[in-house]
Amino acid sequence: MTSKGTHIPLFPLNIFLLPGEQLPLHIFEPRYQELFTEARIENITFGLPFTVKEKGLTLVSECRLLKVTKEYENGESDVIVEALEVGELLQFNNTYPGKPYPGGVFTYRENLKLDGPASDELLSVFREYISLKYGSNQPLRQMAHYRMLDVAASMAMSNEDKIKLLITESNEQREKILLNNLKYLNLLHRQENSIENGFILN
Repeated sequence: MTSKGTHIPLFPLNIFLLPGEQLPLHIFEPRYQELFTEARIENITFGLPFTVKEKGLTLVSECRLLKVTKEYENGESDVIVEALEVGELLQFNNTYPGKPYPGGVFTYRENLKLDGPASDELLSVFREYISLKYGSNQPLRQMAHYRMLDVAASMAMSNEDKIKLLITESNEQREKILLNNLKYLNLLHRQENSIENGFILN
């Protein structure tokens, strides 16, 4: 760590993950094979940078290697990564010191503004999402401790909507973004289920 930020290896995908989100990846470039080997052996973290052009900044999802699901004879691998924190990139370097992969300096984003508890309405719509997508009718009482961040990290949101969540000042507006996304996803899942059962919703 420096006085201005933390040095971190970077894996540029231009994908933004919220803390708790998981992402499957196929690692094929030799330089990133080296990075993920070090992540597995040395338990280092790495960053996924994402540029927000309209705001003139680059955010970084600090991630850890959660699991290696498959290894290939040619050195490639399938992995799952999990986001831990979100920060802002201060400096990008084409190579991390002594390594073939990129690196940079970033500073943690102190207040994600998503630590507030999820409302009963949000949890109810989220429960329907879980049931429609996974067939699991999880009781609301098991979700009573869920924060807005937990809900956001458990659903498929666009990068743009995740950024909106971070920059929106109002809890009411953040909940509205989550509710709108969930209701849209629920509609899609209901339509898929109805087609599978021979019905079409209109």
